[in-house]
Amino acid sequence: MNHLPGHDSPGLELPQPDAAAIAHSARLVDVIAARIETRGGVIGFDEYMQMALYEPGLGYYSAAASKFGAPGDFVTAPEISPLFGICLARQAAAVIAQGCSARILEFGAGSGKLCAQIISTLPTLEHYQILDLSADLKQRQQNYLRAELSAELFHKIEWLSSLPQEFDGIVLANEVLDAMPVHILSKQGEWHEHGIGYHGQGFTWQSFTPKQAVIDSIRSIEARLGDFAEGYRSELNLNFGPWLKALAQSCKRALVLIIDYGYEQDQYYHPMRARGTLTCHYQHRVHSDPLVYPGLQDITAFVDFDACADAAEASGFVLSGLVTQGQFLLANGLLEEAQRRAHGSDNLSQLALSQQVGTLSLPQEMGDKFKVLAMQKNLELEMPAMQRRGVHG
Repeated sequence: MNHLPGHDSPGLELPQPDAAAIAHSARLVDVIAARIETRGGVIGFDEYMQMALYEPGLGYYSAAASKFGAPGDFVTAPEISPLFGICLARQAAAVIAQGCSARILEFGAGSGKLCAQIISTLPTLEHYQILDLSADLKQRQQNYLRAELSAELFHKIEWLSSLPQEFDGIVLANEVLDAMPVHILSKQGEWHEHGIGYHGQGFTWQSFTPKQAVIDSIRSIEARLGDFAEGYRSELNLNFGPWLKALAQSCKRALVLIIDYGYEQDQYYHPMRARGTLTCHYQHRVHSDPLVYPGLQDITAFVDFDACADAAEASGFVLSGLVTQGQFLLANGLLEEAQRRAHGSDNLSQLALSQQVGTLSLPQEMGDKFKVLAMQKNLELEMPAMQRRGVHG
């Protein structure tokens, strides 16, 4: 099968990469093609996505190209407005006041802007750890934060290459889970998995019988929601369990905040999403073909928050709730902070603040698309910003 239905992008015009970028992508293609050959002609899409994003020195997150903001491929909430980090700092301050340790561990810190926003707003913070496996992003973060912060604040930051032992504090994962590799499945009588082959001119879609663990997972979702229609296709992320189990084992006492775009399960697997949620970003163009420009574009899938919540509970976390990003930010002083900043400023600044608030919180913008899932281990924190909705237990 050469094409995955719905993953062609007819009429899509992407900017042409320069010669150096094309050569970089070609090197990654050679590495993936060699892996496909060793696997007998096909690899699962999850393995392709892992290599396309994280192959050392070649994958999208491992290489040196800009990824965030105007010169990159997409914009995250901390790039849009410092109000995002300020609201998170307010939530952190509220739980620290209840006895949570004044320490933060951030996964995948991106450009470093969220760290700067929080640590500048919360000077009483004792320690800020960043776990980012990309050496390039780590260097960019260090350069940015060293220039942005005072020496005193900068020295509170520590970069890690693996999970800490007995972490005590607040864990942040903003737009981390959407970049975890996923399986792609479709129902054609039985469930079939879609993988990647290589024919010498480029990658091709191939279908094969899924492993039993994959079949069991998708069938358990069907048992909960009802049988999916013939031809239905979607993604399945089997990384939540291992990731949360490892995190739980590394945490002594912790509040974990996961912020990402996604749905509760009945919406994730809704009939209107019969082609799945896989999304690619290249120079601020959004499309659905993950085989274009390997190593030069981001590949993501929306988060199944019920599956994530189930995995959290199985790992020993206690759920605090699931709310939309808009609800979470508004409950943590988004409007009040915007009004404070707008006071005495010029009309252009006030307009910019208003636009930032709208982008972060309005339902048709990021407000409903993004969710906040909170969980705790060995803590009993009151979190009025969270409400139990759409999580099990």
